[in-house]
Amino acid sequence: MTGAELLQETSTWMDTVDLALCLFIYEVCNDCQFEYVSGSDFVNFMNLKPTGRAVTVRPKENLRVCYMVFSVSQTIRPRERGKVWAEELLKRCGISKSYYDKHRSDVCSNATTKENREYRKSVDKAIENASRLRSTP
Repeated sequence: MTGAELLQETSTWMDTVDLALCLFIYEVCNDCQFEYVSGSDFVNFMNLKPTGRAVTVRPKENLRVCYMVFSVSQTIRPRERGKVWAEELLKRCGISKSYYDKHRSDVCSNATTKENREYRKSVDKAIENASRLRSTP
């Protein structure tokens, strides 16, 4: 069984991405990087589960989606599972691995636009908020 097949099988009975993180990312990306979808469809999408409505990347948003996927993948343990999750989510987004590898950190460069810097801060803050929520007793 390949890593992707194993992830698909286990994703049917457990979440790969924490619910809180999904919802914080949803607030940042829904109707911006992705066409509008319900929160439950977005959570299922992020966890590689079937969705009631397809989640579609909006035109010219691949770069930002790559950064979000990279950032979220860094929160998944074990690390190998995060890599497999990223590859599977990129497939669902219609983004090639080569594009992702080349551009996943572009919104972090000094030459990036103000909008990309603000987006990066929003994604980073979503991850920070979810992490803080998980560590609260």
